[in-house]
Amino acid sequence: MKPLTRYLLREQLKVLSMALGGFVLIFLAVEALERTEAVLTYGAPLRLLGLFLLYRTPAYLVQSLPFALLMATMVTLGLMGRNREILAMKVHGVGNYTILAPFLLTSMAVAVVVFLGLEGAVPRLLQEADHLWSVRIKGEKERAFFRAEKVWYLGDGVIYNIRLVKGGELRGVTILYLTKGMELKERIDAKRAHYLGGHWVLYDPTVRTFLPGGVRETRVPKLRLYLKETPQDFQQGMKDPEEMSYTELRRYVRKLRREGYDPTRYVVNLHAKVAFPFTSVILVLVGVPLALWTSRRREGGIPLGIALSVAVGMLYWVAFAVSVAAGQGGLLPPWLSAWVANLFFAAVGLYLLEALPY
Repeated sequence: MKPLTRYLLREQLKVLSMALGGFVLIFLAVEALERTEAVLTYGAPLRLLGLFLLYRTPAYLVQSLPFALLMATMVTLGLMGRNREILAMKVHGVGNYTILAPFLLTSMAVAVVVFLGLEGAVPRLLQEADHLWSVRIKGEKERAFFRAEKVWYLGDGVIYNIRLVKGGELRGVTILYLTKGMELKERIDAKRAHYLGGHWVLYDPTVRTFLPGGVRETRVPKLRLYLKETPQDFQQGMKDPEEMSYTELRRYVRKLRREGYDPTRYVVNLHAKVAFPFTSVILVLVGVPLALWTSRRREGGIPLGIALSVAVGMLYWVAFAVSVAAGQGGLLPPWLSAWVANLFFAAVGLYLLEALPY
């Protein structure tokens, strides 16, 4: 590795460690402030809040890494510009792409770390955090859970099996009514169910009643049920896409498609799980030319680098969130909604890089 490359990487990593630590501390402080009152209200020990924050820390690290890297890149180059180091590099024939290369190398390593984190520990720890919050801190009964790409919910003398929970709508519903001896007495199957005005409406359900002499099967166009459970009860057992690994989410999407349900929301998030790790590469591609532009200003450095990195990071995050929402709403194809922000900002970065003087 060339001395210049080692020097750029060393200076960037110094700032990256401080920026990442700052981001994570801010996230943890905000989370602690929001949750402390609830913990005290439920009478749970504060050590459980500490454990909850510990479970969420890897997610904050992974989410912060690309934006901390952007800040580290722009601050590093800003300081070098203020100290006339960038000018010295230019005088000795160092081109813009040569300066970009080490930062791009770091961004690719960060992309791998982010993807592995989202695929490995982060989803499991987020599940643990949610379980800790709802069961051990709030004292709720663990009635709903997600297994084998289904939601299972245990009510009073009834078991629900649901393929998909979407707001106030359920898809692929099976309701099992049990006797006190835990024997099956009735089963209801419906393709979909809506929660309307405090009751559930099942469409095209099949009702099977288990009698001593056999099974009686009835089909009706619509069935109105007054159940204790609300959509919020079933949503407790539905994993958010952030709590699934790429492999698990892909398996779930395939299962939904096989069974004829619309998996658009999950398809968008599946593409986003691949697109998001590249955030670090895209932001560095934009950040380096911006930092080189501003390095010619004597007043550059830490304040300007932080301000620009925050502005670029916020613009990117808003664009990414809006495009993903558009995909989930069916306004954009799923793959495009996940990648359009990356493609746009990559084009902007390359344009700025090409427009820079040598």
